[in-house]
Amino acid sequence: MDPVPRALLSAIIKIIIWLIPVFLLVIMVEQRNPFSYLGLRHNLGKGLKWAGWTSLAFLLYFVILNLVVLKKEIDFNIGFNEWLNTILLVGIIEEIVFRGFLLRKFIEYFNFWKANIIVSLLFVSIHFPIWFYKGLFEYPYILNSIITAFVLSVIFGFVYKKTNSLWSVIIIHSLYNLLVSIFY
Repeated sequence: MDPVPRALLSAIIKIIIWLIPVFLLVIMVEQRNPFSYLGLRHNLGKGLKWAGWTSLAFLLYFVILNLVVLKKEIDFNIGFNEWLNTILLVGIIEEIVFRGFLLRKFIEYFNFWKANIIVSLLFVSIHFPIWFYKGLFEYPYILNSIITAFVLSVIFGFVYKKTNSLWSVIIIHSLYNLLVSIFY
């Protein structure tokens, strides 16, 4: 199968499996507009400001670590599948599910930090199959991956709390995935 149709099929499957159930849950259980409930209509300006500063911090970290310290080169050769699924859709889908829906629901039952830690542990757990599939489920790589995904998730949750805008964490998450794609 051609890479472009395969990438599009993968994108459609992700949307069906992840987003449609979340939107239906919000509509049926919360009796609300999913875009407002998930934080996709609120505080766009504040969200973009936080996204900009946090993204700048990640960009500086990646540039200093990879170009200055490790002397790696940037590889801008990214395929359509990676652009669509890893960079664009993963940021959107994972943030809608984990910050927009799960974090919001857990905050109803726990304080923010406890809810953020629970969601971050769940966020780490969804990455296990990916790491296993890619043959990266071995020590010490897996320990570094678990810690990185957990810390990123905590940061994403904190930014979402500060901005009440899901767009901020979608942008940050997608930029982080882009940086990983071009540096590793």
